[in-house]
Amino acid sequence: MPLTSPLLNGASSDQDDPVGPPPTPVAASPDDLRALVRSHGERYQPILAVLRDQPWKELVGSRDLLDGLSGQGLDWSERTLRLYLAEMAEAGLIERHGRRGYRLTSAGGEVARELTVARRLGSIFAKMEEITCQLDFDPGRGTGLVSVNAYVLPRELLPAMGDEIEAVFRAGLAVGGRLLLAGEGEDILGRQVPSGHVGVGTVCSLTLASVFLRRGIPTLPLFGGLLRFDGGKPAHFLEMIRYDATTLSPNETFIRANLTSVSRAAASGSGAITASFREAPMSALDALHAVENDCRAAGFPGILVIGRPGQSVLNIPVHEGRVGIVLSTGLNPMASLWEHHRLRPGAAGEELRGDASRPMVGPAAYEELIPWPEFRRRAQMPPLTAGAPP
Repeated sequence: MPLTSPLLNGASSDQDDPVGPPPTPVAASPDDLRALVRSHGERYQPILAVLRDQPWKELVGSRDLLDGLSGQGLDWSERTLRLYLAEMAEAGLIERHGRRGYRLTSAGGEVARELTVARRLGSIFAKMEEITCQLDFDPGRGTGLVSVNAYVLPRELLPAMGDEIEAVFRAGLAVGGRLLLAGEGEDILGRQVPSGHVGVGTVCSLTLASVFLRRGIPTLPLFGGLLRFDGGKPAHFLEMIRYDATTLSPNETFIRANLTSVSRAAASGSGAITASFREAPMSALDALHAVENDCRAAGFPGILVIGRPGQSVLNIPVHEGRVGIVLSTGLNPMASLWEHHRLRPGAAGEELRGDASRPMVGPAAYEELIPWPEFRRRAQMPPLTAGAPP
């Protein structure tokens, strides 16, 4: 079906997007949309990639789109972007919501997933490096920006959430000792928490990578892995996915594939958790141990193993002149909750499996997080607030 409109034929508009409900898009078939995106690949695919990179945001504004495009090396004007967005909305790839922003339609999301796969290969690696450079957390002072994996979950999960989260933190399988908490109507990493839900964020291992970097230790992220624990200690890796060779979050993939047993590892000391494997120059070994000691003194767990120069770490070989590092990930508390509802299917458990449960990743001020022992009490307080406990 040919898609003909003034905008698709090259006409432009200097007017801002109208405020109000989005117009009804042209009813195009998936094949039509694929053909359209292929024929306008240089214009549409970068925009589709940015929108798909932020699935948790209800609406993505023009400023965020321009920032995302800039990260791809594109220096578009607002007028150019507005023209392309209008064309894509008319075609049915995206929805326009005036000045509030844009989002992919269902059909647009499928097309974006298919046609941007090559562009997204290795994007996880690039995002990790970008976020790491934005952080400035100091474990000794307990201040600065940390990276957070955040979820919006049904409020009815709070009792189970409290049990699982407390067990994982108590066993030292998480990163740090605090959580981000947001109640109904509040914002968590750019997404508003809807009625009947709660926003929960856990500190990501990228925070530790940033601490290393600020201490003059460059670390290279190699892979996310499924790490076997025995007797309360790391034993060996069971599976691994390289960060530079995937379009998905490796550790999220393990969780959704039902390969983890974090809950069992927290309870008995034996099970499979998610972990991140990095390498650093061997000359940084003393500095690595200094960071490890500082984090331990600050009550900030997450560094599981620091190897020796050129020697394998657990069952993973290390490059010559390098040191292997194994970090826990911030996804382990949520992996435990996933396992809990995998065994107890129901309406709430099903909500854990939707796109809305994909983790949001972004920086947050460590001072705004609450100590994990406060989670159960704070989560039950009406109204729920995200500030420091009274």
